[in-house]
Amino acid sequence: MSEPSQKLVTVTIDGRQITVAPGTIIIQAGERLGIEIPHYCYHPGLPIEGVCRMCLVEVEKSPKLVIACANPVTEGMVVHTGTPQVEEARRGVLEFYLLNHPLDCPICDKGGECPLQDYTMRYGTGASRTAEEKVHRDKHRPLGPHIIFDAERCILCTRCVRFCRDIVGTGELGIGNRGDKAEIVLFPGKELDNAYSGNVIDLCPVGALTSKEYRFKSRPWDLVKQVESTCPACSRGCSIVLDVRHLRTEGEEVLRIRPRYNPEVNGYWMCDEGRFEAYPRRGRCAFEAPLMRRGDGYVPVTWEEAVAALVERLRGILDQHGPEAIGGLLSTWLTIEELYAAVTFLRHEVGTPHLDYRVTPVHTQEGDEAEDHLLRRTDKSPNTQGARLLGIGPGPGGWGTSEMLKAATTGTLKALLLFELDPWEEPSLRAELERSVDLELLVVWAVRESAVSRRADFVLPALGYAEKEGTIVNFAGRIQRVRKAIEPKGKILPLGEVLNRVAVGLRGSGVRWTPEEIWRCLSGEYPAFRGIEYETIGPLGLQLSDDRRLTTAD
Repeated sequence: MSEPSQKLVTVTIDGRQITVAPGTIIIQAGERLGIEIPHYCYHPGLPIEGVCRMCLVEVEKSPKLVIACANPVTEGMVVHTGTPQVEEARRGVLEFYLLNHPLDCPICDKGGECPLQDYTMRYGTGASRTAEEKVHRDKHRPLGPHIIFDAERCILCTRCVRFCRDIVGTGELGIGNRGDKAEIVLFPGKELDNAYSGNVIDLCPVGALTSKEYRFKSRPWDLVKQVESTCPACSRGCSIVLDVRHLRTEGEEVLRIRPRYNPEVNGYWMCDEGRFEAYPRRGRCAFEAPLMRRGDGYVPVTWEEAVAALVERLRGILDQHGPEAIGGLLSTWLTIEELYAAVTFLRHEVGTPHLDYRVTPVHTQEGDEAEDHLLRRTDKSPNTQGARLLGIGPGPGGWGTSEMLKAATTGTLKALLLFELDPWEEPSLRAELERSVDLELLVVWAVRESAVSRRADFVLPALGYAEKEGTIVNFAGRIQRVRKAIEPKGKILPLGEVLNRVAVGLRGSGVRWTPEEIWRCLSGEYPAFRGIEYETIGPLGLQLSDDRRLTTAD
């Protein structure tokens, strides 16, 4: 027999009734009604501590005020959030917080998006009764490679302590001393260097914890755009927000990356690699124009010159050796739309059977696994599942990665096109490639300089993940959007448009190149995406059903 369902609970908050599941706390019931109950220590992703006392409310038949974050609703409960007694309690709590809090809002990174500012304006007294000197504490204290601590601002909400202790499990932080000398401290011999340390910045409600990377860079009102996108640092594809500011000399730039709540992917969190490292590596293209080899160096050229020269070189190889002399390796950093454009070009315009995406052991051995108990994955690229669902791999009689690279060292393969991929960075391949590579033509699409870009005949700029639109499929089969946040610094064309121009030069016909056009085409061609419209992939993504995920294109 099935277990009987638990009886729902009806509660009244500020005269409005709501029915919720048993165990729902007062603050959550209020949120569902659109009633704000101010709080500091409460966070829906953390265990409840009940230390800030800001969420005091009045419950009928209770002899005293109760905290809304730690008390579940009961049947028939009547709650008041704005009585004179509640308002007086809030003013008292805020007064205690402001006794020793510095008046440095004009230089605080949290200024403009600070709950302490907001609640003081909304519920505070507007004046201080304290004449004594404030207690002074350390400022600008590094806690780890990314985090700076201003102890004077801290209100001891313990969010950071609970995150490190209960979510990450590393427990670097605690509370030291007592009374008005109490403050957040590192345990002896420890540093705040866990893989998720940046989340304490988002959790801190008052600007006590800030990042070295963003500190003093911008004000919230200077961030002209907040773009919802997907993190490319691993195969999980965490939902993120890219905060963009317009810089006077450099134009628009991504200054801050934050996690975006997605219960199906990353919850409230993201790792430090995605927050601090992925954007410098892959977010913005470092090249501003195509480069062509001239002698021992490179010269920047226009796209027209680059495409014309590339068409001439490819046509010569095709005429002399045939399409079997050309191979293509595709990175799973590419979006689904870019992968489709590259595959269509290689298979139908060039005619080669030699293409693959499997270069690293995590791809060749299908070794994508959880790297820890929280979010990180061993596959450090975002779209391996997308490549699999597109059926990317050698065609009949075609070569995979190892065969292509071996043929490149013997001169059997005459031309190799690398799409945001560098085999020289893979330790298992580097030694063989360093000995001898005998290619007539090496073409590289790249976001940044690398070992392979220094060997190429053509270096074609590729859009960084913050500069383009598209989709990826994460390890669990969830389609998610990658959205454009900034314009590239140079004249950088989308991959599909470049391939279209080359295809027209080779065959007189082109390939579809805008993301929307490509999606309409592939959604009718590939079983995994059949019938899915581009516009239906919402902010939280779209989960592919199991039968779609198990379908690999021929």
